[in-house]
Amino acid sequence: HRQVTPAQNRDMARLLWHDARLRSARLWIIPGEQPVDFYVDGYVRTGKLPAAIVAGCTDLILAPDRIPPAFKGASAGGSQSYIRDDAIPRYAALLAGFIADFKTQTGILINHCGVLNEPNDRPVKLSDAQWPVMIRDLRSALDTRGLRAVGIVAPESANCGGDAYAVVDSLHADPEAWRDLQGIATHSYNNAATEDMAKRRGGKPYWITEAGGITDADEGPGDARQAASVASRFLNDVNHGVTHWQFFIGAEQADPKGNTGRILKFDPKTASSPFRLTVLQKYWYLKQLSETFDPGAVFRHSVSSLDGEMTYTDGKKPRLNAAAARNADGSWAIGLSNFTSPAFSDADNPQDFAQHNSGYSARTLAVTVRVPELAGIKSLRFAVRRSGSGVNDAADATLVMHSGVLSVPAVGPLDLITLRSLPAYTEKTPI
Repeated sequence: HRQVTPAQNRDMARLLWHDARLRSARLWIIPGEQPVDFYVDGYVRTGKLPAAIVAGCTDLILAPDRIPPAFKGASAGGSQSYIRDDAIPRYAALLAGFIADFKTQTGILINHCGVLNEPNDRPVKLSDAQWPVMIRDLRSALDTRGLRAVGIVAPESANCGGDAYAVVDSLHADPEAWRDLQGIATHSYNNAATEDMAKRRGGKPYWITEAGGITDADEGPGDARQAASVASRFLNDVNHGVTHWQFFIGAEQADPKGNTGRILKFDPKTASSPFRLTVLQKYWYLKQLSETFDPGAVFRHSVSSLDGEMTYTDGKKPRLNAAAARNADGSWAIGLSNFTSPAFSDADNPQDFAQHNSGYSARTLAVTVRVPELAGIKSLRFAVRRSGSGVNDAADATLVMHSGVLSVPAVGPLDLITLRSLPAYTEKTPI
């Protein structure tokens, strides 16, 4: 944004990539529509991307918004068409050429490449049978340009469901395409990651390349419902095999149509008013999660006596989403998100989308966490942090796990509770 100063870009980047410890950014392009210099100007010369990199951003992923209309072939039904078979290598060359040219102009390597944003909902799409060809051709186009370090991530479907399963199954059935694919990817909105997709990833990284807020209303500061929704989906996703997780927009100018897709929103300076930055409450929930789960944390699969698999998908959302992991430094990390609210109802009507896909009515949950791997530890103290209505990433009283069992007496409606073990207080049970 040209009305944002370098200092303001640095401040927003510090909040996101340093303080909240985010690590990746997604760079949108419309392939073939604008020259590479257009994106160099928007991402680099404005200072936005360099500020993010200095603040701690390490991974970049290319997000192609659409396949050029000139590549359109047979009808896919309705207003959609499939890409022509002969256009697949040309499209692959467009994407690989962009990454190569961007690096030449800026010295910055976009080290991951998507194929098509939300391919189930684009005017020109790929059939299931075309996906393996696309991945093989894109890998070849990247390698030809000396970009062997660039990994391919796909399909980035809008939902984790039937469309995404079909594409991943098609890729898995083609050994060369599966080898050429670095990681699978979906988005996390009403249908977040599932255990069915976790079983399909075959040990590959699993990316959420886009998540956003609930889009039924605008979002202002202090909106715990939006924040708890995001936290619940994050915990759902990492509990179901996700290894890389991205929110839709980090920082952008306030949108009069709604700001649920932003973490930070700003009003640029005008003749009559100064620059104003608004930190939305979801920022504090995400910061709290990033302070708990380090990059590289290895998650254990969790289930709940209350909500079973705790899958945030079509229908009523789990009252509790939870995830547990061991960080690289040996500490244990636990996250608990209560997605119940006075604004929700226990009633369910599949004909009413908002009601059918809301959480349940407000209730405070007493949670018992059991980690079998820690059964031999007599006592292990955990630092506790909480965010909720009117509370942002605040320290709470420490709790002690005894022989792998820890009780959290109260997780209130829309609360996020995180726990991280304190090694100094570890006491092993004598053998």
